[in-house]
Amino acid sequence: MTTIAPPPPAPLTPGGRTAIRAFLVIAASVVVVGSLVALGVSAWGLSKFRVVADETALPADTRSLVIDTRDVPAALRVTTDRDATEPRISMRLINSSRAGEQSLEVTRDGADTRVALTGTRPDFMGWGRAGEVTVTLPPEMARRLSLTTQQGAGVLMMQADVDTLVANNEDGAVVLRGSARRIEVRTQDADIVTRDPISVTESFLADTVDGDVSVDFGDTPPRTVDASSSTGDVVVLLPDPGPYLVRASGDSAEVRVSETEDPDRAAAEVTVRSDDGSAVVDRLGSDRQDRMHR
Repeated sequence: MTTIAPPPPAPLTPGGRTAIRAFLVIAASVVVVGSLVALGVSAWGLSKFRVVADETALPADTRSLVIDTRDVPAALRVTTDRDATEPRISMRLINSSRAGEQSLEVTRDGADTRVALTGTRPDFMGWGRAGEVTVTLPPEMARRLSLTTQQGAGVLMMQADVDTLVANNEDGAVVLRGSARRIEVRTQDADIVTRDPISVTESFLADTVDGDVSVDFGDTPPRTVDASSSTGDVVVLLPDPGPYLVRASGDSAEVRVSETEDPDRAAAEVTVRSDDGSAVVDRLGSDRQDRMHR
């Protein structure tokens, strides 16, 4: 069989070679210019921001502490350190280079201490979290402390044993760990959750307008539990054996703990409600808890 080879390509004319070289040069120029423009934009963008840091010691005899982050979208972390010799608060924020200075303003009145973030919030910080504020406490001091937090935006991460916690958060989740005698949490557009079972001896209140409540209690539940949401689901897990005096209301209500109608026999009085969601009271260690923490 005879194979007919295709005719060889016609040689490029000088004009054709020139056109290809010109095309390659233009393409390379476009790539280089695009890279320079991207680098320039990045450098310009970075030049508009700066990191603001501040740290200060708190009075060692503080018994009541108020932390107010105002409208700065910063996460607030409260923790303890066995090696801490004094209570401290630190702040790291991403700020506009043209914005005014921001700092921690500490005021005290006897054993009451208040910390507020001073300065004007730049407009660009409205899109989300822009930093972190950390409160580090000696454990013994923390256990006697009454703590109040006020946040416009940003998550609260509670990782300490305190006497009392009162948290008000407009637009940020509240994540609870540790123990307290009394806890009272209110949010507008965020969840209230526990990552591990917490210990509360006296009373627990969680109220959110547009979020879920998911709370686990350890070996001993508080005497009263009140958890509610307007649009989200509410789930409360309680330790055995009970019994519990339970009031549950919502689109769907489910109670899977030992119950009693006698307040004197009840290990705790538990109220869970949701205007537009499910309300669940279940046993600690149930399959539901395993699913929630996966």
